[in-house]
Formats: sequence, structure tokens, C-alpha cells
Amino acid sequence: MLTAKDIMHPRVSLHAKDKGDDVVRKLMCSYPALPVVNDNLEVIGMVSEYDVLSAIKERRTIHEFSAESLMTCGSRIGTEVCPTPVTVQQDTPIDNIVDILHSTKFLVLPVVNGNKLVGIINRKNIINALAEQGFWPEHEFQKRTPR
Repeated sequence: MLTAKDIMHPRVSLHAKDKGDDVVRKLMCSYPALPVVNDNLEVIGMVSEYDVLSAIKERRTIHEFSAESLMTCGSRIGTEVCPTPVTVQQDTPIDNIVDILHSTKFLVLPVVNGNKLVGIINRKNIINALAEQGFWPEHEFQKRTPR
């Protein structure tokens, strides 16, 4: 069974105290959102490109925001900070991750080991994994295909 650790990108994140210029620089990666962590590498929220655009729309400059001031639960629907951010353990099966990404419309899911961030997964990681020949064993497809 394939799990999060098989396809995750190693830990990439924003620290809660990262200032606006660091937030923007780190969001220049190929992921549209990044988890925000505290000093113990525990996920406390998410910051997306959309969150930065919202700050710009509010006429805030790069010097007027930080990761902590922008972070949300990871979706455009709510703007509140999450008391318990959605994460997946590194041994979470890929099928469960697909269900979470599909039902929540989250852009990125933080992958944790216990409470500590160890990586991130987005939809593109799963799609890229599909392109790898033999990534999912044939018997996994057979149980999903109607006969």
C-alpha cells in the first residue's frame, strides 16, 4: 500500500514569524500554498498565493504582513485560523489523501510524523505518481474497475 511518504515533497514551510518578503520568496516554489509552523515544527495554519493576493487587495505592503497574519485553514472559504489544521500522517494511504483533497478542495496537505511537519502533498504529486509506470500495482486497479 502506497502512503504519503512515498510521494510527498520533503518539508517545505513558512515559519509563523516569517515577514512578508520571506513569505513571498518561499511561495515562489511550485506549490500554491505552504504550511505555517511554530518553533516545534508543528503545523498551525496555511498560507496560499490567494492569501497574499488578499493582502494586496487590502492595500497592505510586503512590510505589513507575516505568515502568521495571513494564515488560514488552507481554503478560500474561511479566513479564520484553524484551531486544528488538517494534516495527514506520513503513513496515510494515498486513497485517503485523494479523498481529503477532493472533498476539501485544499491545495496542499501537510504531512506529519506525530505532530512534526515532514513534508507536503498536493494534487500534482498524486497526478505525477500516476504517470510513473507501475506506481500502483495492477491488482489495485482491478478492484476499482467494474467488470
